[in-house]
Amino acid sequence: MSEARAYNAHSDMRSFAKILLALLVIGTASVVTVVAVVIGAYYYVEPGLPQAEELRDVRFQEPLRVYSRDGRLIQQFGTQKRTPVDYENIPEILIEALVAAEDDRFFQHQGIDLLVTVRSVFNYLLSSGERVPGGSTITQQVAREYFLSRDYSVGRKVKELFLALRIERELSKEEILELFFNTFFLGQNSYGVVAAAHTYFGKELHELNLSDAAILAGIPQGPSIMNPIYSPDNAKMRRSYVLRRMRELGYISQAEHDEALAVPVRAERHGLQMELDAPYVAEMVRAEMVRRFGDAAYTAGFKVTTTLDSRLQVAADKALRDTVVSYDRRHGYRGPVARVELPELGAAEGDSLAPDVVERLHELLADYPRLVGLETGVVLASGEEEARVFLPSRGVTKVDLDVVAWAAPYINDNAVGRRPQTVADVLEPGDVVRFTEQENLGLRLAQLPDVQGGFVALDPQDGAIVALSGGFDFYLNSFNRAVQARRQPGSAFKPFVYSAALEDGFTTARLVDDAPVAIPDPALEAVWRPENYTNRFYGQIRFREALVKSLNAATVRIILEAGVPDTIRHVRRFGFEDSAVPRNAALALGAGNLSPLSLTAGYAVFANGGFRVTPYFIDRIEDAAGSVLYRARPALACSRCEQPEQPEQDVPAQKTVAGTEQPQLIDDVTDLYPGLRVAPRAISPQNAYLVADMLQDVVQPGGTGVAASRELGRADIGGKTGTTNDNRDAWFAGFNRDIVASAWVGFDQDRPLGAREQGGVTAIPMWTSFMKTALEGVPERPLEEPPGIVEVRINPRTGLVASSATANSIFEKFRIGHVPEREPEPAYSGPGSEYRPNETERAQDPLF
Repeated sequence: MSEARAYNAHSDMRSFAKILLALLVIGTASVVTVVAVVIGAYYYVEPGLPQAEELRDVRFQEPLRVYSRDGRLIQQFGTQKRTPVDYENIPEILIEALVAAEDDRFFQHQGIDLLVTVRSVFNYLLSSGERVPGGSTITQQVAREYFLSRDYSVGRKVKELFLALRIERELSKEEILELFFNTFFLGQNSYGVVAAAHTYFGKELHELNLSDAAILAGIPQGPSIMNPIYSPDNAKMRRSYVLRRMRELGYISQAEHDEALAVPVRAERHGLQMELDAPYVAEMVRAEMVRRFGDAAYTAGFKVTTTLDSRLQVAADKALRDTVVSYDRRHGYRGPVARVELPELGAAEGDSLAPDVVERLHELLADYPRLVGLETGVVLASGEEEARVFLPSRGVTKVDLDVVAWAAPYINDNAVGRRPQTVADVLEPGDVVRFTEQENLGLRLAQLPDVQGGFVALDPQDGAIVALSGGFDFYLNSFNRAVQARRQPGSAFKPFVYSAALEDGFTTARLVDDAPVAIPDPALEAVWRPENYTNRFYGQIRFREALVKSLNAATVRIILEAGVPDTIRHVRRFGFEDSAVPRNAALALGAGNLSPLSLTAGYAVFANGGFRVTPYFIDRIEDAAGSVLYRARPALACSRCEQPEQPEQDVPAQKTVAGTEQPQLIDDVTDLYPGLRVAPRAISPQNAYLVADMLQDVVQPGGTGVAASRELGRADIGGKTGTTNDNRDAWFAGFNRDIVASAWVGFDQDRPLGAREQGGVTAIPMWTSFMKTALEGVPERPLEEPPGIVEVRINPRTGLVASSATANSIFEKFRIGHVPEREPEPAYSGPGSEYRPNETERAQDPLF
């Protein structure tokens, strides 16, 4: 045995002197026998007892908490709700209540109350070995709760006695009480008094009154059955005992006792309130924390701060739900949730029902709980002008035609029946139906949508996810469509193909042929003939206009001329996974599969000037003590880091490739700016600018996304609609320089949305609703034109630089060195007609 353990052993033996003396006085056994039993028992259990350092290094289990970047609590994970508290912050009234209830000689004994222990031993022997309640001091309860198992056996009880003595020797009374108040289970998944105060009263410790303290102190006797949520009567009875003991011990006066006893005991659940509803992101955090830390993620008290902006997250959830509900209503009412046989309602005065009828109606609706803010009711009677509906929260309620006016019957995805003319057209007695409360409108008939949606918004400068909604309701279906769904983006993918064509030498003014094209498909032994959404072809059309009008035939011809392999190589630079990039011309029309998050990250390249940022959602991770374990260091879109000259700036001059004048991307500038990382460049700033400029035209009159600018009234936004074959998916992805977001609407079952549904109709409302909030009060920020871009007048019919005689010329933007030829000047017979610019003069034209 080591010297330290030997010392502990001798110290523990001295502590048993009083026990031996008491046993001698009682005379229950011979001194020699008792001494031998005690010594043998001690040396038998001592190796399994925690040592002094273990007693002082107590680590409480605390749940994982997830917050938004502005400090709003999103979610708490872990079966044990616990918030540790120091002894000095525990109210004296709570300490007195506990001592009165559990161990009134706590401050006198050394861990074991001899008289109580002896009484418990005799009771145990008389009960033939059955469990005997009571007999444990607060110290023994701490030993059992934190350091030992909860099995009931003589061996465990002996360990508890010895460990209680060791705890008393190593820890002060204050430290022991602090352990108890932080570790003890107090019912309803609440561990420790802080969590229990939150759960039962919604209060902090300093806000507790005498009645609250007595209720908490009474719970340890039976945490599962003595808590006020399980049984207010049990809690009230136990409170009476605690208050009586406090009065007998002189802790409180008779008046204080009577006043506390008169306080009602209510079965109300409080607890730490969730301040932001973002369950899809919370689940992403939970999964990532378990990946990093295993099961300790649930118990180590980690605090995770996400990149979510609470204001934007609320806007995203509302935008998705409103859009999905709007689609659902356009496609008609699918009928009641169920039909039930109504009980005999009997004679009722006005809208009142007999208590037994009300109870029966509650039973009928028990299988149809409130979901997503939708309350379920049952129709009692229905006529032309109104119906009587029973709602659990309201009782009998009258609904008129306005409440059900939208509910034309669903026929199929492309047709609905006639709008209702009477209430009875929609509601019949026995119908179980759902209602929602709409602002400024009141009660309205509702139904759970079949269709789903996904939405995600990023900061294009670093990839931080500022808002994400993975579906209509997480608790109905936890599948995260914003991240996990892989759907065809359709025309929303075209900007990446047009970016590849620009890289291949196309210009924004080049004419392309929007005409029928036939492509053999060996796999299907058929010929693919892409068509435009309008079912017509436009002939020769400028490159820009082909994107603005989202012309399929022209886009396929562009990828064929630019080359599918080169286009694939270019598109991969945006970071898309293999499933998003089919190895054929169908790539031009978005025939791959990707998630809304992946598409949004791709559009961020156009918004930030050409950098590929990586989406992330965890900003930092802290341990229970507040120490930062992880802090995100995202790679930033930093065009200044590439510029060769930085006059009057704090940014040092960039490095250049030896022997050239081209700037070299600074991949690691931590020596210049600690912590700064620069994102890799996906495309040139000129390419990004030209595509973004064309996408701004998409949302202007004549473009497929005009609804976006019409709704927002801004000129600094751009984006692209997307609709897949048979209208199975509707998309809109868009941006300005500060934020980029994508909206998707579709069925999980991958079936058509309906002939009239497309990105510009179905998905844009989600995007514009969100952007109204995101850009509210934000000044417009036009695209920043990079060096190397020129703007010249062109003939819109030819795509060439306009001559002096060209009528209706327009301005177009080009990369220097890619300006098209000038149209021939017309013959001129007036004064000065003898002058003609020569080839040298033409060559010196700065446009070329």
